[in-house]
Amino acid sequence: MKIRRLFLEYAFFARVSIAPAAALAGGLFFLTPTATEGCPLVISAGPKQGLQAMMGGYCRINGATNPAAPMTGPHVRRRAFITNSDGDSISIIDRDTYKVVKTLQVGDYPHHMIVSLDGRYLYVGNTHSDTVSVLDLATEAIVKTVPLLDPYNLYYSPDRKLLVTTCTRLGRVEVHAVDEWSEITKAAGWKRLAQIPTGKDPNHFAFSPDGRFMYVSNEYSHQLSVLDLQGHKVIRQLNPGRRPVDVSLAPGGKMLFVAVYGEGRVTAYDTESFKELDRIPTGTGAHGMAMSVDGKTLFVSNRDASSVSAIDVATRKVTQNFSVPQGPDMLEVTPNGRELWVTSRYGASVNVIELSTGKMARRIRTGAAPHGIVLVDLAVPRKSE
Repeated sequence: MKIRRLFLEYAFFARVSIAPAAALAGGLFFLTPTATEGCPLVISAGPKQGLQAMMGGYCRINGATNPAAPMTGPHVRRRAFITNSDGDSISIIDRDTYKVVKTLQVGDYPHHMIVSLDGRYLYVGNTHSDTVSVLDLATEAIVKTVPLLDPYNLYYSPDRKLLVTTCTRLGRVEVHAVDEWSEITKAAGWKRLAQIPTGKDPNHFAFSPDGRFMYVSNEYSHQLSVLDLQGHKVIRQLNPGRRPVDVSLAPGGKMLFVAVYGEGRVTAYDTESFKELDRIPTGTGAHGMAMSVDGKTLFVSNRDASSVSAIDVATRKVTQNFSVPQGPDMLEVTPNGRELWVTSRYGASVNVIELSTGKMARRIRTGAAPHGIVLVDLAVPRKSE
């Protein structure tokens, strides 16, 4: 497959609004983001490789004249990848037919995933086996398994120089060099730069727009750690409430949202002063979060209330609630902004909500305890190319 023919978009736990315009300067394509959260940000590539830009949730490798144009046509493969934690597997779903096309065994107790910077692989973190399963996105086959301690969640830093993982069992964040990580399919090891203790059960996090700071939720020590990535240390501990889980930045990066499972709400912070701005009631078991494509709405899953709440980012008010059965967990908005995909942790399924109507349009069976979700749009070359 020629890279210049490859288009890829993906979404996982980072959501960002981004300026649609692209520019060409010094032989490099680039996009300038308006905000970053979780996984980043700007990837530059020469014209032969086409545009590569991490949009904090959406990554596109695109050699088209208009790189920001939506991908259409019969040669685009739209997939949803779901980790089945109790089934030690991932489900691959065709987002056009809403059918499971493949189920693959991975390591023990998989949770979250990330797409490689070159857009070729999906990395699946297996916490109980201390491994990462490497899936080739073109062939949709597991091509390698490599060791990594307790990889619950995986993120890239905004400058692409770091791979950061949360280790829930070990109570710490690990920082690795991306140049080593990019060689993961060739070698079994890479340089670990730092281990940073944070608290009990660190799981989700987000980066500040400049990539210097990280905001890490520690679910069972009931704190949110602010990490200085340059100094590799915790500089502040915030108290958002009992059992903080997912973390999300508003566009612009000046407001931080934390889903507080034990109190059924979202806590909002100012990221400059770290002053608590608001407590937004959503529902019992507030857990996962996803930002709308336009950055105006934050969707929050309420796992024990069997619902998803929509929060207006500007007013910090709940504007709508959707019914989602059997433990809605992690969620993602499709690149076209029309659908919200939500895993049901207790129901062995993933649910598709039509955002125009607020109704659940599809329920797709998966493996046991579906958790993480990644959406990928991959252009498949014609046979003649």
